Amino acid sequence: MNKEERRREKGKRRAQRLRDRRKESGITTLPVPLESMESKRLDEICTFFSQPGKECDQAEALQLMIHRVYAEIPAIKEKLGTCKYCGESLPEGCAKLKPGGLFKGDARCWHTTNRVRIFDPQLLPNSTEVS
Repeated sequence: MNKEERRREKGKRRAQRLRDRRKESGITTLPVPLESMESKRLDEICTFFSQPGKECDQAEALQLMIHRVYAEIPAIKEKLGTCKYCGESLPEGCAKLKPGGLFKGDARCWHTTNRVRIFDPQLLPNSTEVS
């Protein structure tokens, strides 16, 4: 085994140990395809939320956004309340009773008219009311 082959072999073992440590720690790597516009926006988010002179990388920015949005879920659920038709808590509603929603398609079902999208909960007017 020559010097180059030993170097490659050490690199393979080092990479495998890193993968093993990440797996044991429960770390998941997600390859996320981003369009150029999304990548630019993510770079701007990195710059905006970073400390001066120490910009965070894209992975860190995504992690921060996950924590931030997750922290907003209780407020969103509280604002959504319950479905006036089935009485189940939103946004799951009758989807807890049957995959896709027990009453989806019915004009009175919340899932038919108001399904949750990524939004600012402050901008959501009376989401539990169905016309």
